[in-house]
Amino acid sequence: MTQPPQRGLGRHYQMLLSAYVISNAGTWVYRITLPLLVLHLTGSALQTAAVYALEYGPFLLLSLPGGVFADWFNRKRLLVAGDLSAGVIAAVLAVLVSAGPSALPAIYVVAFLLACAEPVYHPAFQGLLPDVVSGEHLDTANARLQSADNILSLVGPVLAGGLVAAVGYQPAIYLDAVSFGLSALLIFLIRVEVFRPERPARPNFLGDLRAGLRYVTRGNRTLLAGSLLFTGSNFGIWLVQANLVYYLTTYLKLSSTVVGVVYAAQGVGALLGSLLAPRVIRVLGNGRTIALSTVMAGLLTALLAVLRDPVGVSVVSGLVFALGSTNVVSWFTLRQRIVPKELLGRVVAATRMLAFSTIPLSALLAGALEDAWHDMYLIILIGAGLRLAVGLAGTRSSLVAKQPAVTP
Repeated sequence: MTQPPQRGLGRHYQMLLSAYVISNAGTWVYRITLPLLVLHLTGSALQTAAVYALEYGPFLLLSLPGGVFADWFNRKRLLVAGDLSAGVIAAVLAVLVSAGPSALPAIYVVAFLLACAEPVYHPAFQGLLPDVVSGEHLDTANARLQSADNILSLVGPVLAGGLVAAVGYQPAIYLDAVSFGLSALLIFLIRVEVFRPERPARPNFLGDLRAGLRYVTRGNRTLLAGSLLFTGSNFGIWLVQANLVYYLTTYLKLSSTVVGVVYAAQGVGALLGSLLAPRVIRVLGNGRTIALSTVMAGLLTALLAVLRDPVGVSVVSGLVFALGSTNVVSWFTLRQRIVPKELLGRVVAATRMLAFSTIPLSALLAGALEDAWHDMYLIILIGAGLRLAVGLAGTRSSLVAKQPAVTP
């Protein structure tokens, strides 16, 4: 028996949150274990780096198709199928580990297949959430998901590394497979009325894909403004973030331990930002929260060019990441509220791909500029200025206008 979204968050949301935490904890095990395994088998930095390329490739190839699938099929069933498929693939990967270096080509293929699940899973998950939680509680629901993600980002690598040291590569990957199975079970047990899109007798994949892109670019000015803001903001962020380790160690002469403290401060800031996001959104609204937090993050980032002591750098970095996390919670909530449910999967995929598209370009440009200029202070100011500029543009856009009514 299915139920409508419950008042408050309710037990169905708690099950969805638990599934998210369990599967993402397993994913952290995989993210740490696989590069360590490849390095152990090959001793090659290039082949180890190829693992990360394999993770990014499916995102570029499958994000938009994944959004179409999330709008074509029952999203709950799609999540269950995705978790079960990922669990089986992870189990196959664990079996291959015992074969040693001879299985490396097969390990790469299976790792690529495992990475293919995420571009389909994410838009389906974002599309299912409004079916589980009533509209007025979406900000809190997204905030808790973001908080869980931030906590896992803090403790996941440490726990995964400790797990590999304690039990070895193969058992660690088997545990990853089990985590996907548990996530599938929890989502399967959720009993809510899931939105069922009306599919035409002859589905048109390219036509549906174009419809999603058309809605992002022409159908909703608020959505387009937010997408462009995040695209530009990410470019500015990664001009700084891509060279941060180099800057901290080479310019500020900080030890690796202190560099770790700076990154930990970023993680703590992101966690606090996600926890405070619902209160900020209730005061400012979604659009103003996005625009103003981007403005403030740009101003604070500029301080990194003048601060020299590790305490100040850590505090400012933490505040910048707190604003960024609040930003993400507000964006997810706004997108779920204003996009028609039958388009939500495609819109999530398209806006996410657009926002992420500038990250690799910005990271490469950051390194090239440092090699050419040898002036990280200027590069930081450029990144901060770009983030400030897109935030100010956001304050003059439809983001801060009266928001459309919640989509039924």
